[in-house]
Amino acid sequence: MLCEKTGGELIQALREVGIAGGDILYVSSDVKTFLFNLATEHNVKTRADRNKALDGLINIFQQAVTEKGTLLFPVFSWDWCRGNGFDYKKTKGEVGTLSNWVLENRSDFVRTRHPMYSFMVWGKDAGYLKSLDNQDAWSRSSPFYYLQASRAKQLLFNIEAYQGLTFGHYIEQEVSVPYRHPKYFFGEYTDENGIRETRMYSMYVRDLKVESGCGICNRWLMEKGVAKAVEWNGNLLTVVDLAESYPVIRDDMVNNEGKNTLTFSGGGLNWDNAPAVPYEVKGIEL
Repeated sequence: MLCEKTGGELIQALREVGIAGGDILYVSSDVKTFLFNLATEHNVKTRADRNKALDGLINIFQQAVTEKGTLLFPVFSWDWCRGNGFDYKKTKGEVGTLSNWVLENRSDFVRTRHPMYSFMVWGKDAGYLKSLDNQDAWSRSSPFYYLQASRAKQLLFNIEAYQGLTFGHYIEQEVSVPYRHPKYFFGEYTDENGIRETRMYSMYVRDLKVESGCGICNRWLMEKGVAKAVEWNGNLLTVVDLAESYPVIRDDMVNNEGKNTLTFSGGGLNWDNAPAVPYEVKGIEL
């Protein structure tokens, strides 16, 4: 559990890395270190005590941005891609314990609608984000464009950018990298009212012949002046200004072959290459 002193220190740490009331904060996390420290230093070991600690952590993030701000947690899932459908209320994310904990325990958050890239959202813009009905995962009608246009900040809680900066994929689509193409997935979608229907959603997927990934490190973002970091109670908090990072990451991809932002196996970014296919539907190459 977070005592008043520890919680106050976290608020202060967030202020040091630029989080203020009214901010839009997107939290990506690995809470293993956080929970280990609580277990060893404060004897927080039972499920009930861990739940109280996670609840307290969420409350402090809310206090940091205030009701004038907005808080987002990713609950990304690729069950839709695997043909397993999507249930708005039940499909868990695959990108962190804390996000799933919010999904299952915090009724004050709402979920956005995309079956692959949804967020749990609280605060001023929660209603707007829930109302988005973007078909494409990373398009300008998606929450990722909102993050750029609204000058959101992303908190990397005990993780590196290459583990959680999905915003980089949005930029890949913005610049039309040659190793990705649109793919359209059909599946069974169960909405928040339990109504089932067949829907289609898309993602700018990587060509299977290309092995690539995000190569962005926190240190590089800090060297570029678009991120700040601070340690709190044994946890590393790195905050990235997404609007400021956009031109930096874009420039590296377009003019520097992605040397600081992308990783490739057996080659590099070659802008002269064409995508393997123009698009795919239901996994069938056309």
